[in-house]
Amino acid sequence: MKSTFATALILFSGLSQAVFLKRTPCSANNVVRAAERLQRESNWCATWLAGTTTISIPPHIATTPIPIISSACSCVYTPTACQVTVTATPPPPPEPTEHVASFEDNSTPWVGFMYLDSQGRGSYGVHTYSASSSPQQVEAFTGTSYYRGIFKFRNADRKHSFQFSNTKAFTVTPQTDYDITFHFRQFGYSALVCNINAQVHGSVQWDGDNISGGQLTDQLGNLDFTWQGNPATEWAKAVGGRVNTGTSSGIALLFSVDCLCPADLTQCEALGTITAAFDDIAIKVRQLV
Repeated sequence: MKSTFATALILFSGLSQAVFLKRTPCSANNVVRAAERLQRESNWCATWLAGTTTISIPPHIATTPIPIISSACSCVYTPTACQVTVTATPPPPPEPTEHVASFEDNSTPWVGFMYLDSQGRGSYGVHTYSASSSPQQVEAFTGTSYYRGIFKFRNADRKHSFQFSNTKAFTVTPQTDYDITFHFRQFGYSALVCNINAQVHGSVQWDGDNISGGQLTDQLGNLDFTWQGNPATEWAKAVGGRVNTGTSSGIALLFSVDCLCPADLTQCEALGTITAAFDDIAIKVRQLV
């Protein structure tokens, strides 16, 4: 009977995996007792079952068939690899991203579209990126620039409107609550005649620089907010606006401004020029209190 290592290795390589996958009870016969002693003295069974190192078969079991030796070793030694439980730890989620649009640079482009009257007749023009505060009418809330729409009422047109939105989505973390605030000021008339509506969308695509060529989809909701301060006399902060991003990883803000000539004025021209201005739009992770 062949008992060389080459023979043992060929037979063992074809049988060892079966031994690992299904162990069966075995009686303490002479081969098992020999395997137990060899394992205790030199870790022989562990080396034999690993099958990765050249190993000699001791003379007193050299005539034993290879499958019986493997079975005996598996009875007295369980490979450590079979006992290890591997727990996969998922990577931590990314930190929620926060943004402040101060209109001091063009890192996040904005586009706005203005109207001369309530029917949308006579489009006034498109504002791309940040609108400069020059000519100086009022100091910006921070820095030197803000986003604005300028109106001059006529008696026949008692309402003017403009809209603006970011053309590149702000990166946000999905399934996260955000607070959205902004600063607003109306100047040119002592009473507040401009009304603000703000929507949050989960995606934005722009075709050119005209607001009518933009697609804001997946609306996440309107912002409900209150003023800290009086926008007709100072930069006031809109607070209380919040949104959950759901499955969205980017959001777009659409601001709509409707300025209405007060009904008690017979001549709207008396209002002069009115400017509706925005600054420091902030998107921050909601802090639980």
